[in-house]
Amino acid sequence: MDVASVGGIITTVLATLAAVIVLVIVHELGHFVAARLAGVKCPEFFVGFGPRIWSTKRGDTEFGIKWILVGGYVKVLGMNPEEEVSPEDYPHSYKGVSYARRFWIIFAGSLSHLLLALLIMFFTIWTVGYPNVDKPTNTIAEVGRYMDEAGEEETPAYAAGLRKGDTILAMDGEGVGNWEEVRSFIKAHPGEEVTLLIRRDGEEVELPVRLATLEDGGGYLGVSPSIYMEPYSFFRAAGKTFSWFTEASYGVGYGIYRVFNWSTIKQLLGLAEPTIERPQTVYGIARTAGRIAEEGAFYFLNFFSFILLFLAYINLLPLPPLDGGHLAVLLWEKATGREVDLRKLYPVAVAVLAFFALLFILTLRLDIMNPINFP
Repeated sequence: MDVASVGGIITTVLATLAAVIVLVIVHELGHFVAARLAGVKCPEFFVGFGPRIWSTKRGDTEFGIKWILVGGYVKVLGMNPEEEVSPEDYPHSYKGVSYARRFWIIFAGSLSHLLLALLIMFFTIWTVGYPNVDKPTNTIAEVGRYMDEAGEEETPAYAAGLRKGDTILAMDGEGVGNWEEVRSFIKAHPGEEVTLLIRRDGEEVELPVRLATLEDGGGYLGVSPSIYMEPYSFFRAAGKTFSWFTEASYGVGYGIYRVFNWSTIKQLLGLAEPTIERPQTVYGIARTAGRIAEEGAFYFLNFFSFILLFLAYINLLPLPPLDGGHLAVLLWEKATGREVDLRKLYPVAVAVLAFFALLFILTLRLDIMNPINFP
């Protein structure tokens, strides 16, 4: 393994840890702020598990970091059924406040992820724009290397030295202002050697290229265009963010379906070839995010916001010990007027944790042994 490969692995691991810490802090901060606003004490707020690395006391709360950086928690007073709460602290405990306040304490974790996703996307759309797929530009997004899967013949673009990010300004002295003009010129000059005027890193460069000929008789270069980033005003960005939210929510629903369907299970068990639609651990997600970041700020922030939304929704599944499981118990108690002994749900919680642990291990195996390959 060369130095570059080792460096890439180290970078991915560090990015993974950073992503875990950010996601945990955002989620637990939602619980913490909601609890404090509800008048409930939070004795501990830690990133990680196991022995303490560092901690400090601020008011009634001890903040700190622990060695195993795979999660984190905020301890809400009285939420653990095994915890003893003194009579004087009971009014400031989880059970000592109303059902409505308890609901918001639990829901606030997922809500914080959801709100952060919306906030990131709003400012991204407002400041960067939103891709308009109906407007491909004459700036190159990808350069294909080979003419076919056999890999025996390089594309004209790759052979000529065209690069991602090059903007085609003219072809044989004929100015081109958009992708349709580029495409029309290429199609009309099969097998010919043409001179491309491109803008690269702020400079204009001429490159000779011999176009290939396709079976239908048209010319072929071997590049794909970047998409026009349409600018949005403040108010239009707000509307587009809502549109993104509805589309992304559908995508999350499909993603959850993909996690639990038989096709995915076969991939995880090694009974079928892995596909790009399989689930990923934070290791795989960090690797994917690094690749997507190369496409530009919008695509990276869109991906990160989608992950936030996915975590918000999956944490609301009505399964203990997820937040959704606590909300289900809370709603049952409110509807029936009877308190649920959470200790009786321990076997269910253990089964759910065991399932997700197994899912994580099998998915991590794929992330390491069969990583998703990017073009």
